[in-house]
Amino acid sequence: MKSIKLFTMIACALAILATTVSVNAESCCEKAKKAGKECEHKCCQEAKKAGKVCEKCNPKKDGDKK
Repeated sequence: MKSIKLFTMIACALAILATTVSVNAESCCEKAKKAGKECEHKCCQEAKKAGKVCEKCNPKKDGDKK
């Protein structure tokens, strides 16, 4: 019985950790900007030429609702 509780606690801790890591993940454009470069993805370059941001690589976050 104790091993089942321990397994459940570890599984929950890993699930919580995984969600916090994915929330803080940077897009390819953000990583390139930090490195002082421009993103090399074709979709991002085309979006930049159009004056937009690539929706595929930069999905809207919950706080960015407009």
